[in-house]
Amino acid sequence: MSTTRAWRSTRPTSTARPTSTARTTCAARSTSTARPPLKARRSKAFSGLAVLALTALVATACGSSEPPSLFAGGKVSVGAKNDQPGTGVVHTYKFSGFDITVAQQILKAVGAEPDFGIVPSEDRSAVLTEKKKDLVVATFSITVDRMKTLDFAGPYASTYQGIMVRKNDKRIRKPEDLFGKRVCTWPGTTSATTLEGPEYSRIAVYERPDASSCLTDLKVKKVADAVSTDQMILYGFTQENPDLKVVPDLTYGSVNHYGIAMAKGHRKDCLRLRDALRDYVNSNNWSHDFSTSLWAATKADPTWETDYKPRTETIDALSCRDRPRT
Repeated sequence: MSTTRAWRSTRPTSTARPTSTARTTCAARSTSTARPPLKARRSKAFSGLAVLALTALVATACGSSEPPSLFAGGKVSVGAKNDQPGTGVVHTYKFSGFDITVAQQILKAVGAEPDFGIVPSEDRSAVLTEKKKDLVVATFSITVDRMKTLDFAGPYASTYQGIMVRKNDKRIRKPEDLFGKRVCTWPGTTSATTLEGPEYSRIAVYERPDASSCLTDLKVKKVADAVSTDQMILYGFTQENPDLKVVPDLTYGSVNHYGIAMAKGHRKDCLRLRDALRDYVNSNNWSHDFSTSLWAATKADPTWETDYKPRTETIDALSCRDRPRT
């Protein structure tokens, strides 16, 4: 979306300052009934049109301007995950992961820095609409429904949903191997929704409060046969859990596109983030940062850049819109 205006305003020839008039118009409409001078009466029709045009311009200026930029203060509150190694995790009070690096890089490009705070998956939309966070960068998939209430700059990464099992478990290699198996997911994600489709009705999907609980079920209690969420996230889990593995070439549903989310009403800020993200993805920094944070994915997948790196056309189609551009 271009931000260039298609018209140019005409400057008045008078050097008088219109400040007081503008303030009066914005505060309240004039109630003066003074009769116009003779020359104005002779041009009554023209004057009427001019007044209507001025009224429209004043209404636009007074009523439809965006709130101050989220970046004006130099620091932006950002919701992030704390339990996803490789994408968003907290160790000794410090955030790290690809989400964190993306937020730092993109905000630096617009002259701001992030102030990170933890946000659970199921609260990602609410912290934005309730103005508790300025942005959310937490492996938050851009969906048609979410675009109705939030703006996204993205994607900054794309991934399919996958399956993770215990490393010594050789039972699950293809989709039908999950029939009758217990698969753990958690609320607020697209993972459970995907597996609710009729084609997966023979899979025993259940939810736990969060990712850590699913990992416990898989590793310790062995209540779960598998954990399912986005492959990119699963590879991050294996980096800190060497007793687990991602099943290669086993994916579900359609591709998930991660975006930087914000509440509606900051479209100019969104467009600035989109432009900064475009530059970042098309630079060498994206590949370096991804491979540093998610080395397990790059090690397992020789075509990882093709699989996870978004295209510029996709960024343009999904960023700062009320619905995807087709």
